[in-house]
Amino acid sequence: MLEYMDYGDIPWNPIDPDNAKLHVLLPASKSNPNLCKTTLSLKLLGYPSPTFMGWKELFNDEDQVDGGARLGTKITYALHSVLKTPAYDDDLVLIADGYDTWFQLPPNVLIRRFNDMTLSANYRLADKVGKRAVRSGKIEQKILFGARKECDSPRVRGVRCDSLPKAPLAKNLHYINSDSSLGASEYHSEQPQFLDSGYILGRMIDVRTLLIRAKEIVDNTPHAEEAYLGSPQPVFNRVYAEQERRRNRWQRRLFPAVFSRKSEFGIGIDYFSELSHSTFGSERDSEYLTYADDGTIELAPSSTTATANSRDPKLLGYHLSHCALNLPSALPQDIAASHPPVIRDVETRPSAQTSWQGLPLYTHLCTGTIPVLVHHNGDKTLRETTWQNMWFAPLAKEMLSKTQGAVGGWTDTRKWIEWQELCPAEWEDLIFANKSRVG
Repeated sequence: MLEYMDYGDIPWNPIDPDNAKLHVLLPASKSNPNLCKTTLSLKLLGYPSPTFMGWKELFNDEDQVDGGARLGTKITYALHSVLKTPAYDDDLVLIADGYDTWFQLPPNVLIRRFNDMTLSANYRLADKVGKRAVRSGKIEQKILFGARKECDSPRVRGVRCDSLPKAPLAKNLHYINSDSSLGASEYHSEQPQFLDSGYILGRMIDVRTLLIRAKEIVDNTPHAEEAYLGSPQPVFNRVYAEQERRRNRWQRRLFPAVFSRKSEFGIGIDYFSELSHSTFGSERDSEYLTYADDGTIELAPSSTTATANSRDPKLLGYHLSHCALNLPSALPQDIAASHPPVIRDVETRPSAQTSWQGLPLYTHLCTGTIPVLVHHNGDKTLRETTWQNMWFAPLAKEMLSKTQGAVGGWTDTRKWIEWQELCPAEWEDLIFANKSRVG
């Protein structure tokens, strides 16, 4: 376990990326090929087996969005799972959407980035609200949410979208169209500055506190399903708004009790898509790229954007993404220092793959980040049309057969579900990309 350290004026207790206890919770009441893809990517990357929240529950209330499933599984069942899961307060918990999340990088990269992003955010907070507040623990970042381009809560009581923090991104991210409705879609040129609950990552004790507050809000709101549009997103946005109002009061040195209840939850936003990229309004902001030892970066051979004459993303430029390309100069160190799990044990591969060089990696073209996971909350058809682009997809079936340990997941009542039950044989053609990669 890593020791508690003091980085200058900011105390910080990092999580050991190689020995951390990680719990993965997926809202999912039933199986389908998309849940199988999420579960498969978790297994191949070396994550712990997920817990399916709300499994076999019948969400069929005609007066509620998705029968009540979205609000119920993300808050009520998440809190139930967090309270019932055998865990220590310092264990890390990841809650991710079960039907549209793909993992491409291993858990040690996820945890290293969580450490780095949290420490950097607390330095920024110290500049904003003062070192005293951060050093005392009154204000600090402890939980990460994804970022999205739509506020999603314009009519929710207690949330003013224009009062939430702005993203620390380049103001000309999408050239002259930035922060306007111009572009490939209504939200394409907007900044990803709003909270996205497609993933939540933090220590168990902190996530538990957050979910308790979210559940209080739902329980104390008449007609909560209608008030919060049947989604957990506006509920978390309200919690976030409470936190930011308190921080703004602190920044203005208005220290007396701001609210009758605790309103500092340590919520931070993954503005640069370092952990996850939300595809809503951002489908044109990403591509699958390959990275060579000599620093060459190219569009993956399977990319539909590549032309007969060029796979160079810099030459395709604006026509590729409609944003100012900000590609990494080389494979990031945290990825280069790790190894692609399992693939090196697949005997049929011409040569053992022990590095990420040459493998297609989903890359955010505008921020230059290679996210740990992809959240397909935009164009859902991309879950079928781009699955074969994932670096492990062409050999996924053979890789799965060579993995160690059981394959499947847990229900929130701690019943184990085997892979064969979760993902029956008739779905194989939808789950496994049998087409060999060219190039």
